[in-house]
Order: sequence, then structure tokens, then C-alpha cells
Amino acid sequence: MKKLSLYSTLLVSLVAFPLRAAESPGPNPPPKVLQIYREEVKAGKGAAHVKVEKGFVAAMARANWPTHYLAMTAVTGPSEAWFLTGYPSFAAWEKDRDDTDKNTALTAELDRLVEKDGELLTNGRSLVAFLREDLSAGGPVDIAKMRYFRLLTCRVRQGHDSDFQDTVKIVRSAYEKAKIELPWAVYQISGGMPGPTFMLLLPMKSLSEIDAAIARAGTIREAEGPENEKALAKLASDGFATVENNVFAFSPAMSYPSKEFVARDSEFWTPKPEAKPAAPAKKAGAGPNGAAKPADKK
Repeated sequence: MKKLSLYSTLLVSLVAFPLRAAESPGPNPPPKVLQIYREEVKAGKGAAHVKVEKGFVAAMARANWPTHYLAMTAVTGPSEAWFLTGYPSFAAWEKDRDDTDKNTALTAELDRLVEKDGELLTNGRSLVAFLREDLSAGGPVDIAKMRYFRLLTCRVRQGHDSDFQDTVKIVRSAYEKAKIELPWAVYQISGGMPGPTFMLLLPMKSLSEIDAAIARAGTIREAEGPENEKALAKLASDGFATVENNVFAFSPAMSYPSKEFVARDSEFWTPKPEAKPAAPAKKAGAGPNGAAKPADKK
């Protein structure tokens, strides 16, 4: 398959919807601060990892913890699980951390689970990002009704932040000119990985939305016009170091959403109880544990 240029990848990928805090009662603007924890799961340990993560969810529920989070697992790219928590500010993030440390019972349980979780991971990384409202567009979307997340990570060369910003603004203007409603959220990484780095968050109800994005790329280019298209290609070439594009699927089993969030699509967000394996059929003449009766032994 032909490789897309950095510019083409960015253009086709801008089919985003803003992420809002998981605990909000309805579709709201995206949170000002986004804390992300990335876990690299060992090959073949996905199912075991889900079981341990359910322990974290249960611990938070028992503590009736007010801060909620969403989990998702990689469909493309490395075997990873991401956990997303939205905050109104960095101060709110700090308060949540302090409150957790003060709750000794919860901390002890989380420490036990972290040790168990570590046996299933090859690495982990904590990131924090802040919303770039000047680069975002459109109204909020109900994340509870989404099924996938598409994440576009743009690493920009030092001193070229403005190239990324100009690129997004030109594309946004083209969508407005084409009268195509396109809400999206842009976050800038504040800590946890080399920068300058920007993330575009793209929740999707279905992977068919990627088909729609590809189909309308020509319309957007036409709205931009030849001059802007040439300018975009130069901005991407000069300013972008890498663009990574991956798809994740939401994981209800590993998420800790609020009751209000779950109620908006309870069928999806309420994990179904695991089916118990059927008991093996007993052999004729076998005892209660499936073993041969004493009288039947030779």
C-alpha cells in the first residue's frame, strides 16, 4: 500500500470529536487537562491484564472515588492499553493525587494491584496534556456513544510549533468553506514525552468514519485551493518530525466511568458477567468428582 505523506495523513485524519471528562453528566467541551497512562502489555497477556485492571475498577468503586477514567486498547500499533482522565485544571489533577495518597486503604489496595499488574507489562508511561482551544473546533460529542478512538500524534521539530498551528488553522478554514461540520480537539503534551508534541483525539462510532474521511479529502483540498495546498505541504515538510496514526477500541471492562455516563449507553458500558465454563461430562459409573467408583477399580 502506498505511503501517505505527513500532510495527507493529517488531512485524512481530521475527523475528530472532542474528548470530554468521563464523569460529566452530558456532552460538554473537552477537559482542559488530560492525564494519560500508557501501559505496554506483554504479548499474549491481554486477557490476564484485563482481569487485573478489573481489580482497579473494583477498588475505585468500593472507595466511591469521584474521579473517573476511560480505558482503551490498541487495535493498531504496539500492544498497549491507555487510561484517560480529564480534569478542569492542573490544580484539580494535583488535588486528586493528594487525596489518593491520603486514603491509606485505597493506596494499599492500588499498590498491591500495581505490583500484580507489573508482571504483565513491559513498560508504562504517564503523560499530561493541556487543551489547545485555539486549534480545536466544533461542539461536543457524547463520548458514551463512541466505540473507538483514533489518535494522531504529531511530533514537531524544535522551533516549528507555528507550522503545526498554521496547518491546523488552514485545514479548519477549508472545512468551514466546504460547509462540513468537523468538531475536533487538539492537546499539547506538557510532560511525559519529547516535545513539542500535539495529539488530535478522534472518537468514532464506527471504523466506517475513516472511509468517510478518505472520501471527502478531495473536497477539502478543493476548498483549500492550490496555494494553501502547496503551503500545507511545505509546513508539514519543514515542521513535522513524525506523525503517528493509531486506532484504539474503548474497553468497558477496564474503565471506571460515572453512573450518569454509563446510563447514556448502558448496554455497551456495563460489562457482561463472564460465562462459567461448562462442567465436563461425567463418565458412566463415575463418582461425584468424576473418578471411578471404588467398586469399578481393577
